[in-house]
Amino acid sequence: MIRKHKNIITYILIVFFISACGEEAFAPKRVSQSEVSNPINTFNFNACSSFTLIKPKVDFLFLWDNSTSSVFINDQTKQALNRTIDNISSRFDYHVMMAPLVVGNSDSLNSQAKLISENTIGLASSALNLKIDRTLAAQSLNFSYANGSREQGVDRAIDLIKGNVSNGIFRANSYVYVVLMSNQDDSSWERYPVAEADRQAYLNDKSKEMLCLRGNYSPQSGNCTGINLNSIQMRFMSVTAFNDYGNGNSCGGVSSWKKGATYQQFSKRVYLEPYRVGGVPEYRQSDQNTRSDGMFDSYDICAQSSFTSIFDGINASINDTLITHRYNYWPLASSGASSIDPEEIRVFKEGVEMPKLNPPIPGGASGFTFNNYVQTVNTRFEPTPGEPFTGYVVRLYGNAIVNYPECIRVQTQSPKEWFGYVNLQTKPVESSIQLKINGQIVPQSTTNGWQLIKSGGQPQYFTSKNIKISGPGNFCPSNSTNYCVGNPSLDKSGYFIQLFGNAVYSNGATIEVIYDPSS
Repeated sequence: MIRKHKNIITYILIVFFISACGEEAFAPKRVSQSEVSNPINTFNFNACSSFTLIKPKVDFLFLWDNSTSSVFINDQTKQALNRTIDNISSRFDYHVMMAPLVVGNSDSLNSQAKLISENTIGLASSALNLKIDRTLAAQSLNFSYANGSREQGVDRAIDLIKGNVSNGIFRANSYVYVVLMSNQDDSSWERYPVAEADRQAYLNDKSKEMLCLRGNYSPQSGNCTGINLNSIQMRFMSVTAFNDYGNGNSCGGVSSWKKGATYQQFSKRVYLEPYRVGGVPEYRQSDQNTRSDGMFDSYDICAQSSFTSIFDGINASINDTLITHRYNYWPLASSGASSIDPEEIRVFKEGVEMPKLNPPIPGGASGFTFNNYVQTVNTRFEPTPGEPFTGYVVRLYGNAIVNYPECIRVQTQSPKEWFGYVNLQTKPVESSIQLKINGQIVPQSTTNGWQLIKSGGQPQYFTSKNIKISGPGNFCPSNSTNYCVGNPSLDKSGYFIQLFGNAVYSNGATIEVIYDPSS
């Protein structure tokens, strides 16, 4: 009997364990999914303004005093020339023509002239015949001395420019700088007895001729004829004596000299004459060179303690005009970059945040505006429009405009994305679904929760569904429960639960869902 009872108990235990093992072995396992939505990408663009990325055309004419009374073609002035060429060589598309100031009556226009250029583009054979390597500039100042010839520096400058346009040395739409060095004065105007009225009549004629050559000029009498270079800027820089010979004055070891009054007045006239666009004066000369002594683009050759610095003022003027740039557009991202959230752009100039402005922009306002589309603009507007950029940009106003060498920092981020669906990789048992977003349990609700998408009472399968939406509560049409789709799409396949109200999530959210798979 005892043995029979033991067999019954053993049988019951075996049946129990078999039953338990069968339930564990054949019951479906719960599915657990976890993911993190795309983070928002933040971008910082730091840059400082500098000189141009597109080299402007700059054409120089250096006229060297080669009269027998001059001692200025020496080692020091040669060093000074090299410094000037070094100053321009890396930044500008330059042509540098060097020529003697005084030539004989039988000499050709380009007699003894030399040309240094960054490249040979546009240069005719007559120009190429003058070309030397820039390393040979100083040693090429070996002009023969002219004896007893009348000094006609203004005419010489005008003739050299006009005579070297067709061969490509002096170019349209370039900066043109004439640099003349002499210990005498232009004597073309002189008649005997000498009258100041003659000088002024001569200056009137020659300044008109030079400015007509420059372009954007309306003479007081007559019209401009002949060559018009339409120069961005034209300057006549004279390095001459400021004081007359005698009265205890000295001038760089020269035994005699003459005050360069004609050259100095000509420099001033060319400098001060405004550009006239459509008849309206528009000054384009550098205000940095306005001096209290009334001298414009004139430098005292007798005041040089060392001729190695003789062109320092000229170099400074070039820097003021060409290197000081102003920008009213600033790049944010290239045309191929992802779109930008207009509400999240921040602009800092020299560490100070600039406000965002809304059109119409009132006069005198400082800040920036942003158009959320790719465009091509000239980022620089002074000294000339240039440095084009294609992509997303901000436009700067007032104190936000960037002046060399100021720095600017632009902070942007990718647009915020919204997600209205959670993807389930396996067909779920609806009652088993547990959803957490950012660690918080989300209830089943069409107000601020979730709802399983079904068809015919069963979970609906989608081969492809965009889980990105345009924003919370954005239904299309408005009386439906279908969200307006977000772009670019984020498509997934499987089963889906739809989110409502504050359950809709955005970038960087953590989504956890646990459910039983349906049999």
